[in-house]
Amino acid sequence: MNFDSKNVMSFAINAIDSLTRTAMKEKYGDDCKIMFWENTYIKHQIVNREKGKHFTTEQHIKAMVYSMLSNGGRWSKFMKYFNIDTGEITAVDKIFHGYNPDYILSCNPDDLANNIMGFTLGNKSVGAQMNALVFDNIPKLLKFEKEYGSIDNYYNTFVEKDASLKSLVSNLADGKSEDKMTQMAVSLVAEYLRNVGYDIANPNTYMKNVLGCNGLGFSEKKEVPDYEVFDIISETAELIGKRPAEVDYILWLACSENFI
Repeated sequence: MNFDSKNVMSFAINAIDSLTRTAMKEKYGDDCKIMFWENTYIKHQIVNREKGKHFTTEQHIKAMVYSMLSNGGRWSKFMKYFNIDTGEITAVDKIFHGYNPDYILSCNPDDLANNIMGFTLGNKSVGAQMNALVFDNIPKLLKFEKEYGSIDNYYNTFVEKDASLKSLVSNLADGKSEDKMTQMAVSLVAEYLRNVGYDIANPNTYMKNVLGCNGLGFSEKKEVPDYEVFDIISETAELIGKRPAEVDYILWLACSENFI
């Protein structure tokens, strides 16, 4: 991409961000600020990882729960439960008692699902998600911790070989992998990893469509494949001097609120 193209791309991303913020302020008032990039849980966690933070098992479980609950829901239903200083979803945090794995493993998954639905924060898959969390995914996280000293240590074995993080995503999302996380395909695995500070895109339906030939035209395909989304967002972010997760978030928020 030449200098002029870089400037055009930077202008476009910044313009989309500005238009979305203006439209959201008109729709939601000052409460919308809680959903701007600088106040998100993901942004806080990426900064923490950049500063050298080592994430605990409890924080990985929290990240996974947040990812699961993001599936298929509009952000506005979470708005009143967000902590603007940390980006945390306070109502969900209360349900999971500090995300202590022993506590969660002792829970009936149906009770967890019902408690989530009591705040109208779940989705149609929340029952299956909680079963997956209790009976499959947390045991796998604990296995990583036991074998490598921490989950971060295990994930770093992938990051050291592939800084794009696609290998790590694949290991947790590919049905052929023994580390596959149940009820979590590529998009939710990416969201989970972002929630523990890994700076990547989330190839959800919005992103795959907006980057395609009927959207911003980054691809000749109408719907961009998952792993191509990672590449497009990463390359764009590098060119315009932003984090990949920020570029992704700007485009996702605009799409999810139908502002572009």
